[in-house]
Amino acid sequence: AQRQLEPGRLAAGQLAKAAGVNLETIRYYETIGLMPAPPRTPGGHRVYDDVHVRRLAFIRRGRELGFSIEEVRALLILDDPRQGSCAEVKDIAATHLAEVRHKLAQGAGLRHF
Repeated sequence: AQRQLEPGRLAAGQLAKAAGVNLETIRYYETIGLMPAPPRTPGGHRVYDDVHVRRLAFIRRGRELGFSIEEVRALLILDDPRQGSCAEVKDIAATHLAEVRHKLAQGAGLRHF
């Protein structure tokens, strides 16, 4: 049976399902500091909320788009208006786009053999 939590609070399995990732992925992202450590119940279970869902979905989408862990980390830091600017986010995205274009060009060259 699944634990009953307060409204708006999620257990780790519920967070994984809501964000479309594996439970192990959540724990890995917590270990490397991409996800903040969540509060815990008196029984020691992790408790998440919508902020965690949005952050985890952002991380997943960034990884799907090919951003490295460190690029995603930088984008997350820059998401905080006190920490960065739109120009810095644009620079990271532009650099990534240039890398993708370079890889595509290399792939197109391979098709001519």
